[in-house]
Amino acid sequence: MSLLLACAVAACGQPATDTSANTIAAPVAANGAATAPAPAPAAGEAAALKLSGAADAASIAATLAEAKRQGMSDAKVTAAQSFRITEGGREIATVLTGEGKMPDATFAGCFVALRTGDNVELIPTLGYGDYEAQTCGGPTAVAILSSGDPVRFGMTFHSYSQDAEETVPMVVTWSRGDGSLLIDTELSTKAANSGIKTVAGMRPLVR
Repeated sequence: MSLLLACAVAACGQPATDTSANTIAAPVAANGAATAPAPAPAAGEAAALKLSGAADAASIAATLAEAKRQGMSDAKVTAAQSFRITEGGREIATVLTGEGKMPDATFAGCFVALRTGDNVELIPTLGYGDYEAQTCGGPTAVAILSSGDPVRFGMTFHSYSQDAEETVPMVVTWSRGDGSLLIDTELSTKAANSGIKTVAGMRPLVR
């Protein structure tokens, strides 16, 4: 009897199995409330476009070939204002500016071109269209104003006549969707009417 009683006492005194080691408790904040898991990091924004280094010889040659195809005379690329465009360190295009006269123009003009792969888009600027009365003395500055789609470039050109010389501001858009290159007449006119003479002065126009 005493033996049975001893066995019963031993069994009853056996500690219960602790399962807490197999359970992961929710994090608890200082106020005692459970904390939510940390959110996953948001995806980074697309890399901004940058002008990175001078245009290469192949881009210059392709641009001059396109100028010739359009009938432009005395065409020349302004190497100091022609640049490769990079996105996240990868070259995606080349923007080139220069001088040349369109076949139906009265005065010497300038142009802007953009090369992507084997394609070159080239449009006249001063000396043609809305700017036909302005003789172009050459491009003087190029910068990227915004990296969205369309991409907006700010440019300045030297313009002169017998009576005066001036700096003409211009905003040019590049659609990455269809590759088109256009003068933004509204922003260019706004820049000119505001007396803006620098690329830096054009930046607030596109914000």
